[in-house]
Amino acid sequence: SPTTNSLLIPSNLQTDNEVASHFDFRLHRRVQRVPSCGLLAIIPVVDGSTTTFHVSPAEEEEGEGAAPADTGAGSDILSSPAFLRRKLEVLQSDIAKVEQDTEEARARLEAGRAEWGGQLDELQKEYKNIQDRLNTQNKKGDTMATVQVTREMLKVLDNYDRAFGAVKPSCDVESEIEADYKATHEDIMQTLRDLGVEEIETVGIEFDYEVHQAVMQKPSDEYDEGIVCEEFQKGFKIGDTLIRASMVAVAA
Repeated sequence: SPTTNSLLIPSNLQTDNEVASHFDFRLHRRVQRVPSCGLLAIIPVVDGSTTTFHVSPAEEEEGEGAAPADTGAGSDILSSPAFLRRKLEVLQSDIAKVEQDTEEARARLEAGRAEWGGQLDELQKEYKNIQDRLNTQNKKGDTMATVQVTREMLKVLDNYDRAFGAVKPSCDVESEIEADYKATHEDIMQTLRDLGVEEIETVGIEFDYEVHQAVMQKPSDEYDEGIVCEEFQKGFKIGDTLIRASMVAVAA
């Protein structure tokens, strides 16, 4: 009886050319998956309306130790020129079909671009503008949050500065306490710098009404007229946003 790896063909196909023309070459792959151990011949067996070509050890047909039977026209069907030509034709047909599908898809793409290309470009521009606006709003929101926090922290830092100017340590213990407070003050200042907060330059800089607040004018032998000669309170900014103007005296 036929093996589980048999190939069934119509019984009216008896020659290599007829079989090769009838079968798609993909069936050849099924035969290739059959283990090669002990496979010696492809034997045609006619049974009813079909002819079964099945792979079989020679001893099953001729007895143990006997030579393989002469399988005639069916023995080399899968390697015959006709079968290989059929295999090539199927491959060429598949390639042509893929190329045709590709060309049709390309034509649809070009038609879509012609119809919708302008609108898609406008949508992409609008999408980019929306992204830019959102990014700008987010940055402004972050900046304003930093400004508000810094303004509250400056109240604490101002108290530190006033204390450092008014209280002078009189012994080693008080000096150690003062050093601890100064270390805490510097930690806060470093945190503000990490957030992008900058001190506004004052002494020795020409007065700038946008970042300096003049509380007095006074004569100065060291600085020319219009130059900041003394700072009373530090000012801060973040980028181009003013957090607090510096309180200064200007040389007259």
